[in-house]
Amino acid sequence: MKRWLPLGLIAAGAVLGAAALLLSPSEEERIRERLTQLEDAVRVDDGERNPLVRHGRIRSEFAEIFAKEASARIAEIGDSLRGRDELANAATQAAVVYQTADVSLGGTEIQIDPAGMTAEVTATATVTGARHGQEVRRDELPVVLRLEKIDGEWKIVSATVHPRNTPGDDSH
Repeated sequence: MKRWLPLGLIAAGAVLGAAALLLSPSEEERIRERLTQLEDAVRVDDGERNPLVRHGRIRSEFAEIFAKEASARIAEIGDSLRGRDELANAATQAAVVYQTADVSLGGTEIQIDPAGMTAEVTATATVTGARHGQEVRRDELPVVLRLEKIDGEWKIVSATVHPRNTPGDDSH
């Protein structure tokens, strides 16, 4: 009986190791979780009126989502942002313009480099929101995100929001 105990422990360890591999999220799933975290971070809730509270929440969430020196180019507003702090400030200001706003990323395609250290995400960002005193509006914008694995976590290093497609425009 004592001879079988070490073999049983080795077999149990192998089964647990295989189960952990099967149950741990794939790199693509981890990137999708990061994108969902981004969607949640930039939302504007009708009840979120205090800009200091909003800014604190966004800064905290952006620390997990974006690399410190991340950048963003947003064609619709002709603006480039540099650094996580500028990104958080811009996201905080959205509550000044919008009473409510949700962002969802659809049509998402993820390409991870063979080394598993960088990835590119192309998606369509659907922004549904109501500016103060106006009706709800929905816009769809093409987005490209570049991510890097930093300290074992996927972080967005750059975001490009292209101009919205207009009917008959197939350049994007």
